[in-house]
Amino acid sequence: MAEGVAPAPTWRLAAVLVASLLAAQALAGAVPAAAASGTATPIKHVVIVMMENHSFDNVFGLYPTMNLSTPSPLLSSLQAPDDVLGAPASAAQALTQVPNGVYSTADPNEGVYSADWNNGKMDGFAANSGSASMTYFGPSQVAVEWDWAEQYAIADRYFSSCLCMTNPNRLYSLTGYGAGITTDSGPPPYIPVNQSIFSELSRYGVSWGYYIQNPASDNFPLNYFDGIGSYSSQIQSWHSFYSALQQGTLPSVSWVMPVGGGSTGLDQHPSANMTLGEDWLLGVVDKVMQSNYWNSTAIFITYDEGGGYYDHVPPPTLDGVQLGFRVPLLVISPYAKENYVSNTVMNHASTLAFVDYNWDLPALNTFVADSGLPLDMFDFNETYSGGSLARQPVLLENGSAFPTSPQIPFDILPYPRQGSTSLTLASFGGTTYVVSNYSTTPFYQSLPFTVAIGVVLIALMVAAARFARQGKKRVALRT
Repeated sequence: MAEGVAPAPTWRLAAVLVASLLAAQALAGAVPAAAASGTATPIKHVVIVMMENHSFDNVFGLYPTMNLSTPSPLLSSLQAPDDVLGAPASAAQALTQVPNGVYSTADPNEGVYSADWNNGKMDGFAANSGSASMTYFGPSQVAVEWDWAEQYAIADRYFSSCLCMTNPNRLYSLTGYGAGITTDSGPPPYIPVNQSIFSELSRYGVSWGYYIQNPASDNFPLNYFDGIGSYSSQIQSWHSFYSALQQGTLPSVSWVMPVGGGSTGLDQHPSANMTLGEDWLLGVVDKVMQSNYWNSTAIFITYDEGGGYYDHVPPPTLDGVQLGFRVPLLVISPYAKENYVSNTVMNHASTLAFVDYNWDLPALNTFVADSGLPLDMFDFNETYSGGSLARQPVLLENGSAFPTSPQIPFDILPYPRQGSTSLTLASFGGTTYVVSNYSTTPFYQSLPFTVAIGVVLIALMVAAARFARQGKKRVALRT
């Protein structure tokens, strides 16, 4: 069986025991003093948004925090010939910032990521993905995202789940499994839907919705899931998401996606204008902030993969899988630490791990169980002015400048503005929902069937040609 049906593990009990033994800062926020009913934290709604094809260095390579600590990839520091961060000085000197007033670059050459990576040397981008890969944006192009990083939390060790293209990474974000594919071809193969987070949430009674522009157009990447039709009522439009916010019917877990459903130009995929996607993203975030759900919500914003853009941090492996290049992860929530940089090693399965942790579910699979949890990005323990733990929303506008004024003065924040944790679901023990992942390919879509059909067609064409020649000879003899 693909599904584990053991009772849900008691993450909350395990977390309390861990917290009582370990007082390290890494655990701050992992266990709230008083969790919300039915969840391990006060978070009762999770919204996940995944943009397209930008590495961490490309979007946040120059990002500074306002407390003199910085994410490790500060590109200005890479200009030194003796680069302490490990990036080749020659590569650093080839990097160029996108000029002010320009909001896009050419699309780097995709699909050559192993050559870009070069066994961890991170020096093959210019030669393989091209000159566009050696560019990066600053606050004049992505000020809204920089403002969110300043006001909330950003992770600088968050990697795409495989050293490969969009489709497998998006599958990892929904299953902790990439079906063995590395390119954007397919399907097939298909992944049985009972191996997905959708199946697990449904099994344990946690509501969810997947929102795209127009489900009647297409439902990429859900078209990779065999049996997704059984959840068709939960695949809805952006309009339905906004209506759910207004009407009080928002599910516990929501995916709001700028890809699929016929959407174009809003996912920030190069060579699109970055501000178009940022404006769409701003609309999603502001709508959540303006709703009654703000005080119980965490918004996770990331990118599926680096898109061929340069990044200087060699990705690690996890469970034998070579992770891909770093991509941004922003956590926006009234409980997200302000102006915080997480150094926790994570990947797309980490958001699945957070969902499983928060709703006390089995780890979706072993890859999810072994993926780092983003718990250090939250503060569930402190009470701020006015006697409320939840911070008020910081509403931005399209065209906002960076920086903005801190909501809480940095000098009274009760936590360091940088840190990490090694917590995973596996560190708490427990079961997994999917015992063994596998993919399927119907015989009529398999390579042997395709080859056989090709052979038959060739044979028919040869026979038809022979028949035509014989017909011409008969006509010639009669004349």
